[in-house]
Amino acid sequence: MTTYNTSGRNTLWLVWFLTQLPITAFADLLEFLWPKWMYEPAGSPLHAAFRSKQWYIASFNDPIVQWTPETSAGHDSWMGLFLFLEAAFLLPAILYGLYCFGIRRKGTSGEDELLFFVYALEVWFTTVVCAFDVWNLDSAVWSAEIKHTLVIQFYGPYLVLRKSNVRSRSARTLTQEAALGAIDMGSRILYRIRTADTLLETKKAN
Repeated sequence: MTTYNTSGRNTLWLVWFLTQLPITAFADLLEFLWPKWMYEPAGSPLHAAFRSKQWYIASFNDPIVQWTPETSAGHDSWMGLFLFLEAAFLLPAILYGLYCFGIRRKGTSGEDELLFFVYALEVWFTTVVCAFDVWNLDSAVWSAEIKHTLVIQFYGPYLVLRKSNVRSRSARTLTQEAALGAIDMGSRILYRIRTADTLLETKKAN
């Protein structure tokens, strides 16, 4: 019989997935999921998303967001893999998360927790890689202020950092905050394992 974890943190997961769906489907993967006629022409269904992305590029010149297989020239070649993972794994996981927490509303099963644990680890890893790459961009082209904005406001949107000693504190805080989802799901899985071990020991004792 499947047992479900009905933790109050499930609401936070629902909010997280609600915010991630438009970012993933209509920003990160805009050019990879949708045909150009759906976002480039004025008045097209996704033109607002396209204009927002163009504004972001014009404002911050983020090379990761501008990456394409045609223009990469070997730089950040890992972005192709990251985009594939985002389309093949993260987006389906987000959609399932919305179903799990927003429609089914039973809580999380052991299988759900394993899925969201892997999801959180993948998000953590790719975010850290992107933030590290951005922080080490050529300072002659990207000012410290621009890099700080990219790392803190866009790649770590839930971080609150002091402006002093950004280099050392930002990396630590980003790692801590981005890992919270994995810690939550990991703790649920660990609880299940410990409960199963306790029941097994009880049966052996009897």
